[in-house]
Amino acid sequence: MQLSRGQRSKLADIGLTDQKFAVAVEIAGSLKIDLACFGLDAGKKLSDERYMTFFNQPNTPCGAVKLAGSGRFEFDLARLPATIESLTTTLAIDGAGEMNRLGPCTAVISGSTGAAATYAFDGSHFSAERAIMLLEFYRKDGQWRMCAVGQGFNGGLDALVTHFGGAVAEKAPPALPTQAPPPPPPPKVSLSKITLEKKGDKISLEKRGSSLGHGKVICNLNWTSGAASHEKKGLLGGMFGGGGAKGIDLDLGCLVELMDGRKTAVQALGETFGSYDQPPYVHMTGDDRTGENAAGEFLFINGDHLQELKRVCVYAFIYEGVANWAQADGVVTVTVPGHPPIEVRLDNHAPGKKMCAIAMLEYYGGQLHVTKLAEYFSGHMELDQRYHWGLQWRAGSK
Repeated sequence: MQLSRGQRSKLADIGLTDQKFAVAVEIAGSLKIDLACFGLDAGKKLSDERYMTFFNQPNTPCGAVKLAGSGRFEFDLARLPATIESLTTTLAIDGAGEMNRLGPCTAVISGSTGAAATYAFDGSHFSAERAIMLLEFYRKDGQWRMCAVGQGFNGGLDALVTHFGGAVAEKAPPALPTQAPPPPPPPKVSLSKITLEKKGDKISLEKRGSSLGHGKVICNLNWTSGAASHEKKGLLGGMFGGGGAKGIDLDLGCLVELMDGRKTAVQALGETFGSYDQPPYVHMTGDDRTGENAAGEFLFINGDHLQELKRVCVYAFIYEGVANWAQADGVVTVTVPGHPPIEVRLDNHAPGKKMCAIAMLEYYGGQLHVTKLAEYFSGHMELDQRYHWGLQWRAGSK
C-alpha cells in the first residue's frame, strides 16, 4: 500500500495482525539525520523519558521499541504498558541544513510477510524546518492504527523533546571550590553524541563506576546508497550498508591484538567470526550478502575483558563490485556502556582502493581510546603492514 500524507489506517488493514513490525527509513541527500520515537501518554506527552528511543537510548525498558541501526525501528506493540497510548517517529537534522534539501525518501513498514505499506516524501514537502514528525501509531477503540503524518517541525531534536513535554539535559558549569555540589537534578533526556570529524581525531573514555569494563561494546556500521534506485546493502560485522546499480558486496572486519601478544582477524572472509566469551573476545554477526538488514552489521566486544585487549582495528572492504566508496555514506557508531555514542564517518575517499581502515580502539591506562583512521588500502596485506600486525594472509572465500 502506498500511503499519502495524512492518511490513516488500521494496522490490520495493511496486513499487520500480530503487532510486530519494522519501519525502515531511506534518506536521500547530504543531510545527516537522526531518528527518534516518542512513546506518549493519553495527553500526548513524554511522561516517562525512558520511552524516548533514539541513538543514546536504543531500547524501551519493555523491549517494545528498538532502534536497530541508524535507519530502522523494530516494534512489538503487545509489550507496551497501558500508559503508552501512541508512538510518534521523527527525523531531525544532525548539524547544519534544512529539510527542503531532502531528496526522494521512503519509510517502509514491514511485517512478517514483507513490506505492508510505504510512505514517500522529499524536500518539496518542507521549507526551513529541521525536524519531521513522520509516522504515528496509536490506540483507538481497542485497535492499533497509524497515520502518515509527514509534518515539518521548527527546531531540531531538542525542540521535539520539549514539544512532547520532556527536558533536555544541559552541561552544568563547574562548581566553584567554595560551593557545595548541587543536588542531583530530575531525570532528563541526554542528546549528547560524539563525532570524530577528522582523520586522527581521538576520544578517551574513562571508567564511570562499573560501566566501562562491564557490558557489551557495540560497533554498528551502516551505509546508504546514493544511487537512483536507493538500493541498500549491509556490511559484514555490523556497520556499513550501501549499494549501487551493480550491487557492491561490502564486508566488515577487524584486526585484534591481545595484551599477551596474540593477534588475529575477525571477518566473514574465511569464516573467522571470533568469539565473545573467550579470546579474542570479539564476535561478528553473520555476513549480510543480500543487503536486506537495514540495521547494518555488528561487531560485539566483551567489555568484561577490555584489560586483555590491546588494540582493535575496525575495517571494511569491498568483496564484490567496483571500489566506489563515494556512493556509500558510511557511518560507524561505537557504543560503550555509560557513555554517549561515538560516530565515525567514512570520508576522504580514495578511488580504486577496496579496503578502508575505519577506527582504532585501544585500551591502556584504564581507558578505552577510539581514534578515527579513515585510510584506504588496496587489500588486507597493505593494511596489515601499515599497522604492523604481521599476520599471514592468503586467498579466502565465504
